[in-house]
Amino acid sequence: MEAYGVTLVNLIIWTGLFLFLLRLSRRMTEIERER
Repeated sequence: MEAYGVTLVNLIIWTGLFLFLLRLSRRMTEIERER
């Protein structure tokens, strides 16, 4: 049961990190477009 909890926490962390990077890359493309 404890291993499942660790997996769940890891999944949440990686999902948040992925969304953060996705938002960051989208912002970078917007900056490139303005140039």
